[in-house]
Amino acid sequence: MKPISVIGVISWALLAALAGFGYSNWAIANGFHIPVSGITLSVSVAVVAIILLVLVFPIWKYKRNLKKILDAKERTVKKILPVDPFYAVKVLLLARAAAVTAALFIGWHSGVLVKQFLSPVIATEAIGPNLSAAIASLLLLAIAFIVVEICKLPDDGNSTDKKSVTA
Repeated sequence: MKPISVIGVISWALLAALAGFGYSNWAIANGFHIPVSGITLSVSVAVVAIILLVLVFPIWKYKRNLKKILDAKERTVKKILPVDPFYAVKVLLLARAAAVTAALFIGWHSGVLVKQFLSPVIATEAIGPNLSAAIASLLLLAIAFIVVEICKLPDDGNSTDKKSVTA
């Protein structure tokens, strides 16, 4: 499976930023309020990031123990239980989906925030929730990239292809 494309994530974020800015312009021009995300979105995105970290912990622990054994730094070889490959793929796919979702949230909230700051009258009560949602989404994006790196298979050294393979 290919790693997450940074260009793809940036593209999704830019498209969502244009959508957020465009919708904010339309809403204000037609007498509606600027869109404001509830604080529950920020909390939910942060909880998803924490759950993603908890789910990747067994994979990280297995890779760390395997590396210790292969490096032979540890004299006593304890039996390590392998991680179910289907579990690893599910965690990897969840991280990839979280990266795309986080990019969309970051873009949307960035577009709305740009419109808020460019408006002649700034609604200060709307800046906090939108800014916290953008920051929580940025945290989720960073954790998604970390989880994808953890889920990568180590290079066995026998392949002629220099590309890294992911789980």
